[in-house]
Amino acid sequence: MRSTLLLAFSWFVGASAFAADPPNVLIYLADDQYLSSVGCYGADPSHTPNIDRLAREGARFTRCFTPSSICTPNRGVLLSGMYPLRNGAHPNHSGFIDGIKSLPNYMKDAGYRACIVGKDGIQKPSDLYHWEFRIEKSDHPVPGATEEKHARHRKTNFDEVKRFLSSGDKRPFCIFHAASLPHGPELNQIPNGLSGYNAANHYMDHELGVYLELLKDNQLDRKTLVIYLNDNEAQLKRTKYTLYDTGVRVPMAIRWPGYIRPGTTIDTMVSTVDVLPTLLDIIGATIPTDSLPMDGISMRDVWTGKSDLFRKELFFSYTGVIVGKSGRMETPYPVRAIRTDRFKYIRYLNHRIGHPKYKGQVFPKEEFFDLSRDPNEQINLADSDAHVDARRLLSHRLDEWMSEMNDRGIESELESLRRYPRRK
Repeated sequence: MRSTLLLAFSWFVGASAFAADPPNVLIYLADDQYLSSVGCYGADPSHTPNIDRLAREGARFTRCFTPSSICTPNRGVLLSGMYPLRNGAHPNHSGFIDGIKSLPNYMKDAGYRACIVGKDGIQKPSDLYHWEFRIEKSDHPVPGATEEKHARHRKTNFDEVKRFLSSGDKRPFCIFHAASLPHGPELNQIPNGLSGYNAANHYMDHELGVYLELLKDNQLDRKTLVIYLNDNEAQLKRTKYTLYDTGVRVPMAIRWPGYIRPGTTIDTMVSTVDVLPTLLDIIGATIPTDSLPMDGISMRDVWTGKSDLFRKELFFSYTGVIVGKSGRMETPYPVRAIRTDRFKYIRYLNHRIGHPKYKGQVFPKEEFFDLSRDPNEQINLADSDAHVDARRLLSHRLDEWMSEMNDRGIESELESLRRYPRRK
């Protein structure tokens, strides 16, 4: 009993300390990065020394997943703590529906000054999506961006970042840095000899390193929670636009001095939908449970090593239509999936047509994989007699989740096209 009371008292003090002295927050989000191109996930360590540094000084996640496999939905998930079909930002180049509160608003209400740096993937802000501060990119191209096709890849305006960090504002800060790299088009050769994707990946990592040094120079490194993430895997076969693990499994490294033991590896299955509720939990803010509840749950105990019990299942969705002015696509192609530790079930809701982003490749109505024996998802067991019960269970759970999300599949995609009419 005494040890239990001591543990409870220790946890109470710790929880109070979070709210009494909330950390600064830096979220650094890469764009279309290959998991296999990160040093601490098995790649050349000279390409991503700063991501690897975060992993050494904090924790590296081996099973972090995004709920979708394309840009806007995944950014919306991070910023809302809700699945794309609930917050409205499920087509690429779309935005939140009104009434969806987002990270910058939550942080401001909690006494933070919130700033977005770089790319904003939410194309249509809602009434509750507002950044108090914005820092646009500089006018200077990144190394290797020597052609017109590279125009969007410009250096971060770190002079403005320095001013933001050193301002007299006494509030804690939350910076959301959204990189445009290593997303293609691939760069030309940079001074260290790298070119193509590797050059883009290296420079993206370099800018993360600039942040880490700025935090240190301003004596903020011990007071700042740093989260590194990627939005989704890149445009290779079976990655972006699919719900295979190779499309939705992403790197995540976090550093939180005093709370996360350096060199920690976390194998627990987590989702990026859980990031915002974790931050709210840490800073003592209320996690919504009303008519617009968050789908994410706090990972704080997982981060701090108090528990390795978390999610038993993860849900995923892909919306085929694209509603922006560039690259608009009007062919509905919804895909849904559920994953457990052992199994993965994928459903193609318009399987009779070819995948619009995969040169018309036709996928089956259902795919079912035993990840314990087939981690690369190569053997479809949807018709296997030995897995009938497991497949039916996951199919039923997916039906329940879709109902909860008010997900009507093809009709939900057509509704998005009506919400974002083609511009003349």
